[in-house]
Amino acid sequence: MIFTKAYIISLLSIILIGNSCGPTKQDPNPDYIRIGNGGGFAGIETVYTINLKGSVDQGGAKIGSLKKADINQLTRNIDVLQLDQLDWNQPGNMYKFIEYKLGTKMHRMSWDSNSPDVNNNLNLFYNHALHLIQKLNS
Repeated sequence: MIFTKAYIISLLSIILIGNSCGPTKQDPNPDYIRIGNGGGFAGIETVYTINLKGSVDQGGAKIGSLKKADINQLTRNIDVLQLDQLDWNQPGNMYKFIEYKLGTKMHRMSWDSNSPDVNNNLNLFYNHALHLIQKLNS
């Protein structure tokens, strides 16, 4: 009888410990800001993804993390510059793009990098985000 109780308690302990060591659940659709450029003869595209928890990836490989203040600034800039109201899809041979997913909103804008007719807010946001990313490597 004592053996059976000890056996059951041991078995329950192993099950509980095993369940507590399981993988953590991750959001399958995390919010992000993505910028990039590409095109030209080779058609190569460079993509940077900023996860709103801070991590920055280039082509799927983590290259660093941004501070929470920088992430907050980028998300505020989307609102202040009214990027969600821009419907800009005019890529050229060489192009830049901004794409983001915030909550249920997903929006993408692309433009010809050499076009003088681009909305200034696109280049302003793109250049600021790229500057923050480039600071990770310096």
